[in-house]
Parts: sequence; structure tokens; C-alpha cells
Amino acid sequence: MEREDFAAESQKIQKAAELNGYDKSFVDKIIGKHIRKKQRQDTTTLQPEKEQIHRISLPFYPKVTNHIRKILKRHGFHVVHKSGNTLQELLNNQKDKVPPEERSGIYEIPCKDCPAVYIGQTRRKFKTRLKEHKKAVENERTNDSSVAMHSICLQHEIDWGNAKLLKNVRKSSHLNAWESMYISTADRLLMNEDEALISSPLFQLTKLNL
Repeated sequence: MEREDFAAESQKIQKAAELNGYDKSFVDKIIGKHIRKKQRQDTTTLQPEKEQIHRISLPFYPKVTNHIRKILKRHGFHVVHKSGNTLQELLNNQKDKVPPEERSGIYEIPCKDCPAVYIGQTRRKFKTRLKEHKKAVENERTNDSSVAMHSICLQHEIDWGNAKLLKNVRKSSHLNAWESMYISTADRLLMNEDEALISSPLFQLTKLNL
């Protein structure tokens, strides 16, 4: 790759990384690592020989697996044991059971009387933030919520039953990027009074399948 093309590609990587909440110094280290690796490859003609290994994944049963492993080893197969009840899988199963209203991230609140929706972010549980919007509407606190502003000013009813979490985001540093992406790619009228915090042509170019 030519020097100018490399610089342009690096800028694209840096921009994409910034939008996803990664620190610039972290990305620089990764790029530098690959540059040094390429330089080492260019200074030597020796290529490491890769040993072809045939691996087979089998559940571990002490009385059976050890015997099978010895037989397969004689024929050039390497057995990898895998348990169906690992601690990681058990923890993942528990995580999957957490309902969306108990999670943080990017959410959407629609209107019953028009196609408009509100797209927002929350570091807390979605249900907690939803209650705050409801109270703002009930108490006509238009300064506290764009949803309340829409409902009170237009006399529209909010469709609380179809409010939903669009994207579970656990890292607070990623919230602005995800919210901006959803706002920028929304194909419906928005209640949001403020524009997206991050403006990038990448949102429109990619049209990610959110």
C-alpha cells in the first residue's frame, strides 16, 4: 500500500474506532503492532512451517474419552475436550434471561396519534427512565422530557405499551455513538428537540442493520 493510501486508510480506522468509543492511543498501538509485523516479514524470506493438525471436539467422559483420545492420536488427530456446562455458559445463560426493561442502552418511545418516536439513551435501567418520562407527561413538565413536550403541546397520547429498548449498551462511553447512529438513520419523524451528539456521514453511508 502506498504511503498516501495507508494514511487515508488509517484515518478511516481512527474515525470508526472513535465512533465506537475506543481511545486513540489504543488504536495507534494496534496499527503500530501491524506495521512492525509487516516490516519483519519484509526483511526475511524465511516462512514458518505450519504443521497441519486435525482437531476433533468431544465431550469429556473419563471412562470413554481417554481411550478414544489415544486411538485418534495414533492416526494424527488431536482431541479437544469441551464441556456442555462450563461456568461461562452458565453465566451467559443467566445474562440472556435479563429482560430488556432491566437493561441500559438506547430506547424508543412512540406516539399513538402520529408516526413520531423519541429516541434516547440511559445508563440506568430502561424501565426507570421510562417512568421518568411518564411522570413528566403526567405533571406537564415539558422542560424535563421531549416526550412530555410532544404530548402536551400537540395533545397527543404516548404509546407507552410499545416503548422498547433498541440496543443494549453496557459501556457508558458507547452510548453517545449508538444514540447518534439510531437518530441519524431513523426513517420516522422524531420527537427529539436536539440533534444527534455525533454527526458523521458514515451513519448514512453504512445504513447498518440495527
